[in-house]
Amino acid sequence: MMESNKKTNPSSRDLISTLPDDVLCYILSFLTTKEAALTQVLSKRWLNLLHLVPILDFDDSLLLNRKMGGGQIEVFKKFVDKVLWEREKNSSPVKKVSFKLSPYETSTRVSWWIKKVMDLGALELTLSFGDLNYKTFYLHYSVLKSKALVNLRIRRVCLTHNDDTLTDSVSPMLNSLVLDSVKFTDGFEVILTAFPNLQNLRVHESKGWYCWDGSVSSPTLKRFVYRRDDDTSGPKPCVTFDTPGLVYLEYSDVVADKYENLRLDSLVEARLDLLLTGDQILRKNAPDNVGFVPGDVSTLFTGIRNVKILCLSPDALDTLYYRSDNKLPVFNNLISLCLGSDRPHGSPYIFLKLFPILLLKARNLQTLIIKGPVQYVKKGWEVGWRVRFSLDDMYDALSFSGVKVLQITGYEGTAEELSLMECFLGKLSHLEMVRVTLKVVYDGERSRLVNDLLCLPRASPKCKIQVMKESA
Repeated sequence: MMESNKKTNPSSRDLISTLPDDVLCYILSFLTTKEAALTQVLSKRWLNLLHLVPILDFDDSLLLNRKMGGGQIEVFKKFVDKVLWEREKNSSPVKKVSFKLSPYETSTRVSWWIKKVMDLGALELTLSFGDLNYKTFYLHYSVLKSKALVNLRIRRVCLTHNDDTLTDSVSPMLNSLVLDSVKFTDGFEVILTAFPNLQNLRVHESKGWYCWDGSVSSPTLKRFVYRRDDDTSGPKPCVTFDTPGLVYLEYSDVVADKYENLRLDSLVEARLDLLLTGDQILRKNAPDNVGFVPGDVSTLFTGIRNVKILCLSPDALDTLYYRSDNKLPVFNNLISLCLGSDRPHGSPYIFLKLFPILLLKARNLQTLIIKGPVQYVKKGWEVGWRVRFSLDDMYDALSFSGVKVLQITGYEGTAEELSLMECFLGKLSHLEMVRVTLKVVYDGERSRLVNDLLCLPRASPKCKIQVMKESA
């Protein structure tokens, strides 16, 4: 009787194992390859599924036990070897492969693994190494040779090749490339030769890991993101963007000495976070007879004058003030302007001096976004930094503006912020929507801030105000 009840009880059946192979492989693809391999002990049904999973994720930090020493390292290497060998034997293709490795691995072994996944037709590859303070991994371009690879992400690797020049493409189908703290023995431009159809390029540099010399020349590139974590290496001598098809530019760096050959006619969106050195700020007032003074960003802003979306950090606003020599171009196509940052910092004086100028240079502006407190003063710095400004220039610029949507984030309801909000609402006659995101406050305080905003007079009868809490 008990045996009969067990057979008829649905909860005692292994319903998961009855699913089709493609469904089970889809489930296994959310696990690391080690975790997926462990399912082989469940039953014969799961024994060969690992060879069908289209995603491989090798992470030696999940397998290594530092107390067990080198023996555990060899276990990991043999595991990867076995998985790749069996995939090759069964002609089981892969789509996405990730290697997250420690400094214990050898370049020769890793290169062999990468060649294997390239032969298996991998479409995406992520190769990331841990702390390499005492060791650099050299990876030859030929290891990445593939007719199928579309997305590639590399972290903490030095790319190299043996020839004097690289004339043949390595992966002609590569579309997206992320270089996170990567070095080159043969220069940055080799990348664009190795991957001739590259459309999306992201470069992130950290201390000691510099690769970009400031020059990008590509007819295919559509998106370029460059970020540098520190300014210890100083400004680049020259930055060029010979990229006629570029649509999106995100550029975060110390201001270069000069900008030349800027082919950015297709640019739609630009996000600039430009940092000045103390020396560049001091040279603003240098006499005219000193000749060339590095750090002028007028050419850069002229090059991006056709953008539709422009985002400037507080540091970029400082750069405009100190190093543009009041030569801002007219932004005829600009419809969305974002000023500020989620990190409240910068000069209230510079913001209020440049803001009217930017509005008058963008007569077709429809959306205005101000991120962070509009006065950009950190909490506790108010004394000594609070300066009374004349808002006459602000009134004139707002009166001529056609802005329809205004977004304010990080609103704290200070007297300066409320005064500017009164200015915005009272002068922007085309406003249709105002979205204000409050700093996290008590409900009672929130009610007061909302009431203060709703009581402000509005120049536009269509204007609606929406107030939201800042998300955690």
